[in-house]
Amino acid sequence: MKRQWKLALCLMMTAVLLSSCAGGNAPNQTVFPEITQNLGLPTVTDAPTPEPTAVPVEEDSGVSDIPDDTTEDYSDFSEADPITEESYQEPVSLSDSLSGNYTVVEETEYKYAGSTPIPLDPVDMPTPTPRAPVNYTYVSYTAGSLGLTFEAPSGWIADDSLTEVYSVIEPQEQMVGGQQCVITIVAVPVNTNYDQRDLEKEVKARLNDIGATNFAKWEPSLTATRHLMGGKGVYANYSGELVNGVKLGGRIHYVCINNMLYGVEIMYPREYRDDYMNIFDKIKDTLKTI
Repeated sequence: MKRQWKLALCLMMTAVLLSSCAGGNAPNQTVFPEITQNLGLPTVTDAPTPEPTAVPVEEDSGVSDIPDDTTEDYSDFSEADPITEESYQEPVSLSDSLSGNYTVVEETEYKYAGSTPIPLDPVDMPTPTPRAPVNYTYVSYTAGSLGLTFEAPSGWIADDSLTEVYSVIEPQEQMVGGQQCVITIVAVPVNTNYDQRDLEKEVKARLNDIGATNFAKWEPSLTATRHLMGGKGVYANYSGELVNGVKLGGRIHYVCINNMLYGVEIMYPREYRDDYMNIFDKIKDTLKTI
């Protein structure tokens, strides 16, 4: 029975992927030539330049802020752990070096040469206009065959044609990023309550099934634990690129409660990750039994 619903679910996802519009290639960006030249400061004869004062460097404490509930590494999965999915890169600040007195380090390359400055990305290029967030109105959905209710965006297409599977699909007229968002909820009876290792196997099996469907590039994450429906579940993220060039992202989250295996999955256009993960969180927080 379990194999049948998994096969049916993969076939449905394949149909959605093939029916979506191909993502257009981004327009070519203008590449500005970069000219660098070593320039020195004029010699100062009035007073000797004081020796720069060495600033002590604070040593790394080596303390990690990664939660203790992440699971062990698996050799057949990417090193991209889901706990590090929201990466942050500190921007470079030039305010200190461009104001007041400063010491010129030997062999420093200056970004401007000649009388006309050349725009350099990202320091001198205009800041792109931030994309407006996609807003949704949420309504209640009832998956009667699964005995579940949850909240999802209004006007999305509900599909309960598959046994033990309930899907909510974004209408094509609302589609962004060249791909419809697909949300899938499953409820499958099992013989015993699954422990964490069993849930990890289910999540990894789903990753393998999805990755074998119409993807030219595929990058799954490791598994980690997070609560769902009041129970400790296992989840993983993935990203990939379809054969038509559309870039996708997704999450799979499974939990076992009272001999029932529940799963929530989402697939979305990757450039709109934050918008669609808000939908996933809304479903996860409102999913409950009837």
